[in-house]
This record gives sequence, C-alpha cells and structure tokens, in this order.
Amino acid sequence: MEYTGSKYIGEYVDGRMEGKAKYILPTETIYVGEMKDGMFHGEGTLYFPSGSQYDAIWENGLAIKVWLNSPIWTHLEKSPGAITIVETASVTQSRG
Repeated sequence: MEYTGSKYIGEYVDGRMEGKAKYILPTETIYVGEMKDGMFHGEGTLYFPSGSQYDAIWENGLAIKVWLNSPIWTHLEKSPGAITIVETASVTQSRG
C-alpha cells in the first residue's frame, strides 16, 4: 500500500497498518519497527539515506524515548522539525 509516495511492507489489523513493519518514504528514509493504528508505535528505527539512524520508542507517531547509543546525526537530521516531517509523512494519507 502506498500513501504520498511511500511504501508499506507489514501487517494489517482491520485494514490499518499495525504490527511489525517496514515503511519506505519517498526520501528513501526507512522506518523499521512496530506500528499501531497506522502510526509508529513501540520500538522502531528510522534509517536515513546518509547512513545515520534514529532509534526510539514511539507513541502515536512521536518519539518518546531515544536510545542513548544512537549515532551522531547530520545537520538536517538534528532538527526536531525534520523528525516531525518524517513522522507526519509516514502516516499521512493523500487527500487527492
């Protein structure tokens, strides 16, 4: 299933993305982890094309705890706004 150019590979419950998943965004950023009700939820990692990653525990699409051993990020990826954009893009359905 694709939304806004993204690709979802994973489990569904009642037609919603839920369970273990791999989510590939158009930017080639990849989320691997748990989903619930169409959002990042539980343990999961964002892998950026630059090679850096963001390991976190997610709740309703937001990172609530970041593992201390996450690698150093590039300038763009240090921006909380960039993470919000990635999170929003990963769960927002096109209204076209």
